[in-house]
Amino acid sequence: MKISKSWIAVAAAAGILLAGCSSSSGDSEAADEAPAASEEAAADSGDDGAAEDAGDAAGDEAAAGGIEPLNIHIVAAKTGIISPFDIQPAEAFTMAIDELNAAGGIGGQQATVTWTDTKSDPALTKQIAEKAVADGANVIVATCDFDFAAPALNVAQENGIPGLSLCLGDRKGVDKTTVGEFAFSPSPGNAFKGSAAAEFAYNDKGWTKAYLLQDDLLEYTKSLGDYATGRFEELGGTIVGEDVFTGNEQLDPSANVTRLRDAAADADVIFVPSVVPAATTMIKAIRDAGIDTPIMMPGAAVDGTLVTGAIPNISDFYSFPFACMSAYCEGDPDPDVKAFGDAFVEYTGADPYLSYPVLSYELAKALAAAVETAGSTDGAAIVNALETMPPTDYLTGPIAWSEECHAPTGRQQRVVEYQDGKGTFVQLITPEKIASVDPGNPCEAAQSTAG
Repeated sequence: MKISKSWIAVAAAAGILLAGCSSSSGDSEAADEAPAASEEAAADSGDDGAAEDAGDAAGDEAAAGGIEPLNIHIVAAKTGIISPFDIQPAEAFTMAIDELNAAGGIGGQQATVTWTDTKSDPALTKQIAEKAVADGANVIVATCDFDFAAPALNVAQENGIPGLSLCLGDRKGVDKTTVGEFAFSPSPGNAFKGSAAAEFAYNDKGWTKAYLLQDDLLEYTKSLGDYATGRFEELGGTIVGEDVFTGNEQLDPSANVTRLRDAAADADVIFVPSVVPAATTMIKAIRDAGIDTPIMMPGAAVDGTLVTGAIPNISDFYSFPFACMSAYCEGDPDPDVKAFGDAFVEYTGADPYLSYPVLSYELAKALAAAVETAGSTDGAAIVNALETMPPTDYLTGPIAWSEECHAPTGRQQRVVEYQDGKGTFVQLITPEKIASVDPGNPCEAAQSTAG
């Protein structure tokens, strides 16, 4: 999928089309041609056998009294449609590894990081992940979205290697059944985020009528809408109308806005579960049509300078990021957020334009803690450590994974309100209840019972 010229202009203004990370950890540019694919591992031979073999390897490693160095391969986009959600999170992950290396390493060993551009191409992603395994990767770090990350996560699963997404939110990436037990994300997931957004709308704002303008481009956008509207209706709210669009580069929002115009008079809020650039195209069209109903993105992907760069005077817009970054938002209650932002600027030369780098930075720190807890870089041992380590504050508050679901519990979403192009922290929020959308899914159950 190609990026439109208008999106390139917005991205360049936000400072996001970077050549790659400035890390000393061994980044690599992708070759002009796709790497040759290795033979695909047989899925049926693998999950239990891989875990058993990995457990034996962990025992041998522990008996030898040493931890092997981490050989981390980032399989994520530097170019293409998903790159705005990959570039800075991958840089923050690498920044954390560099900090750990400077402090003596992970388990006394210097970790290496190699980052190859997937060009936002799922087929190329699979080939790059296979080559990473052939080159000795013992951790694969995948892109920020389930649809784009799944090819790399599946390769990691087949080879008994931890597959860590930078920040995917859809439950299928981390429910231990769709991909498997080796896949993790630092995001609390759409069940958590969508439910939190609905509770803020209904309980805190007193909005009882909502219009859903659903982007069906990704599993992420679809499940986010499901959980936001599901929880809103459970609370007693009414969905007074709904419409669907596909947030690709060819989006023409005019028909959607025409249909919305009449319904907006009856709505207290418009839910727009989407991603940039389509989200900003749609929101700008809504405002240009004179519709001033509050708009809510029930997640973190439509936030920061990716929004204000496209709509400089955006108002009555609400987002639910993981941090209120000082480059575009005022008032985050955690001083560590500003300290992280300052360090990120020093490391990369650019301000964070979204809150996602917070997640990937914490993910790298958690990976290091898991290796040292396990005393091993063996995949099964790392998985066990991540599942059983106590809640730990790596940056923004205590988080933990579980044996049931590999999305963390314990995170708090920020509510950010935009007025006149400036974001302001409103409050922290944790949902009182997760919407019952997919009750058989392990992650929905795990989030519902988390304290």
